[in-house]
Amino acid sequence: MRAALVTSQNPHDPLDGLTIDAEYPRPESKPGHTLVRLKAASLNPHDAWTLRGVGHPADRVPMVLGCDGAGVTEDGREVILHSMMGDADRGDGDATLDPKRALLSETIDGTLADWILVPDELLVDKPEGITFVDAACLGIAWGTAYRMLFTRARIRPGDTVLVQGASGGVSSAAIALAAAAGATVYATGRTEEKRQFAIDNGAAAAFEHGERLPKRVDVVVETVGGGDVGS
Repeated sequence: MRAALVTSQNPHDPLDGLTIDAEYPRPESKPGHTLVRLKAASLNPHDAWTLRGVGHPADRVPMVLGCDGAGVTEDGREVILHSMMGDADRGDGDATLDPKRALLSETIDGTLADWILVPDELLVDKPEGITFVDAACLGIAWGTAYRMLFTRARIRPGDTVLVQGASGGVSSAAIALAAAAGATVYATGRTEEKRQFAIDNGAAAAFEHGERLPKRVDVVVETVGGGDVGS
């Protein structure tokens, strides 16, 4: 099968360690796991970090890249792949707090391939109204935004939410989710184009960084980091 792998890591030239293998062995079935034929997979900054050697030990190379994907099981079930593997018991009831948690492509081969073998609990039925391409973008960005808004902040209709960095993956997902939940969403962006993107995505208004907001907010979503990081 075809697969995109990290075969070496270079912090200065990450693409130097990217290998496209047309004859990578297809995974073999085993109990408790399901084979999925990928219909779509999305790129994520995590893939670049893996190629740079950030947070991915060299002894886990080679590895198929890709954290997010959607496809069809051997029995015809259309599924979205949950990106994170974890044990809620080790995380005091929250699998995302499991010290041994891992994303696809960290400890098992990822989604940038024709086939993937995943634990059964990572399969989520794909709704009929969503395409495979859209479904393949949900795991990392939308899952993170959902957890921030509804598990951590517990936003409610009528809340006012500020999302810093209008065009980032998690930020844009947070704008759309918060707006859909009935919140008033403000966003910030470094360019007019990015601010307009936020409005088109559901924000009530968008502002330059540092600009005064019309009122106090209930929740702030911050994923941008330092000032040298693009928004």
